[in-house]
Amino acid sequence: MKLSLFRSSRPPSEMVDADVDVTPVMNVFVILIPFLVSMAVFTHVSIIEFSVPPDMGQGTGDTSGKPKLKLTLLLTESFLGITEGENLLDSLPVLDNGIYQFDSLSARLSVRRSQSEFPDEIIVASRDGVPFKYAVKAMDVSRECGFSKIGISGATADPSKGR
Repeated sequence: MKLSLFRSSRPPSEMVDADVDVTPVMNVFVILIPFLVSMAVFTHVSIIEFSVPPDMGQGTGDTSGKPKLKLTLLLTESFLGITEGENLLDSLPVLDNGIYQFDSLSARLSVRRSQSEFPDEIIVASRDGVPFKYAVKAMDVSRECGFSKIGISGATADPSKGR
């Protein structure tokens, strides 16, 4: 008696070709490909262009070598301020529910932009306690007002003590 796994003793070259059923694999691809393509639509990458620190080469005076003062948008926990150096030009208090007045800020930035020596440059300075989303919103409002060069900086509560 002959022990074999095959019922016949034909060599493999004489075997009949079997049909491969690819239908289940094709069904998976028919479902998977549109799903992956639809998910790609929901992923967006946003880029915010800013400079750290601002370019001091254009802002230096010819005679003294000191940088000229640029507009600075100051974000604190209690107010939004537009400054030029140490001079506070405009101030908008934060509302009772913690909302910043970005609509009013837009109008005031437009006015201050026309009076500035550098009408396309502004620095957004944020204190440590202010969430980053408000700094990004301030940069967006500044860009909408026509500022094309936006610098970002930190703002200390007490500049004389460095904190």
